[in-house]
This record gives sequence, structure tokens and C-alpha cells, in this order.
Amino acid sequence: SQHHQIHPLIEKVERAKNEPQGVRRYFITDNLQWGPFKFKIKYQADIISVTENMVHTQAYQSPNTYIENVTKITPSQNGVILHETITMKAPSLLFNYAFQQAQTAHEEMLKRIKIFVEKK
Repeated sequence: SQHHQIHPLIEKVERAKNEPQGVRRYFITDNLQWGPFKFKIKYQADIISVTENMVHTQAYQSPNTYIENVTKITPSQNGVILHETITMKAPSLLFNYAFQQAQTAHEEMLKRIKIFVEKK
């Protein structure tokens, strides 16, 4: 419910009305920029599983763009370590742009998570 506060691209998060059993589904609106052009995209994001030490999500956005994310949480002496693995599939013309946006946004998101958690 607070994802838009930590993810730098997210403008809006809506819970889906009809979800597959065992999956939490959301429709997310991101603000993007490509050169001088600003635009919004809306995509489906599914939370596949959440355990004590892992979060597994999948996202789909047209045209034919898929992102799978596995974030592992490992205890350490100074708190926890978050390790994020992203697998992406996108049309060749969009791949570099989509990858750059995901990489930049998720680097910033991990910094914001640290700040968010340390405030609590």
C-alpha cells in the first residue's frame, strides 16, 4: 500500500478486483520520460509469493514486456541485506530503455526502503 512512496516511478497502485487464487494482483501507473517526452504507462503486477526471506513478483506491460523479480532478505550483523534479481523480456526496440528504467528505479527504491525501514 506504500509502494508509491518508495518506488520513484510509481504514481498510482490499484488492487485488481479479480485475482487468480493465491496471487495478489495490482495495476500500477508509472510516470516515465524518454528524452523530452513524458508519458504514463499502466501495467499488471502480481505478488506471487512472500516468505520470511523472499518476495517473488511478476509484471506484464504491453507490448510483450515481462519482468520477474525475486528479492531475497538475508540477516547480517548490521541488519539485513536485500538482494534483488530481475529477469526481463521485452521487444528489442524497447529492451534497453525498459532495462535502464528498471535498473535506475530499483537502485533508488532500495535506497528508499533503507530510509523507510530505519525511520520505523
